[in-house]
Amino acid sequence: MSITIRPVTGYAEYTACEALQRVVWPDSVVPLNMLYTAQNNGGVVLGAFDEATPGTPLVGFVFGFMGRDGNNPIKHCSHMAAVLPNYRDTRIGERLKLAQRDAVVAQGIEVMTWTFDPLLSRNARLNIRKLGGITRTYKDNVYGPDPVPDDQLPSDRFVVEWWLNAPRVLTRLSHPEQAPSVAELLEDSILLNPDPMLPSLPIQGKRLVLRIPSQIDALRESDFARAKAWRGQLRMAAKDAFDLGYHIADFASDEGYGYYLLVHEPV
Repeated sequence: MSITIRPVTGYAEYTACEALQRVVWPDSVVPLNMLYTAQNNGGVVLGAFDEATPGTPLVGFVFGFMGRDGNNPIKHCSHMAAVLPNYRDTRIGERLKLAQRDAVVAQGIEVMTWTFDPLLSRNARLNIRKLGGITRTYKDNVYGPDPVPDDQLPSDRFVVEWWLNAPRVLTRLSHPEQAPSVAELLEDSILLNPDPMLPSLPIQGKRLVLRIPSQIDALRESDFARAKAWRGQLRMAAKDAFDLGYHIADFASDEGYGYYLLVHEPV
């Protein structure tokens, strides 16, 4: 496999971005005219192309644009990052985010934000552990519907803040092998939610840990009530911790669970 990351150009490649979105998100497609307009007005649209396959197909892409939060300086809002299913777990998503970072840093922008489902271990590992993002904002049911049907989970999201030139980020990017084990993450920490069917523990201390299932999609199919309990418990515990000044600073996982580390210290 030989993957090249570069800006998307031309009608055929923008159309390929549309087609890839239909595979990953069948009900939500950003059309090529919006991708083109954003890319030519300060936005970023990067593709991952498989050079080893005839026709050099697009197998992944990222898309983002400039934005701002209230009175804060300009930021980059990363809206989409997708990789075809048969190319996942090959670091393409990570490479796309790093290339996006390079493009945004070249614009003089210091922070990038995006959202992800807090119950997805794969995304947490990339966003928090590998890239060095933090989160201190929880958003309920971002994409609806409202009310949520009984057979669906609310579309809750963490907001990732990626401070592109922060020392902690540069350290993570230059020393990816220094990831903590679950035991190291739990050491001197309070595990707030050992069981989703029971109340969380009181929030206290400098280091907290929130547990999530490692395979929420499989759990949703096999035991929906338990998956829903994870969603509700994590929502309440995370929002309470964020309100008290904690933020998520690290992540580790084993075969059964993922673990978010929350700290009460300056970002």
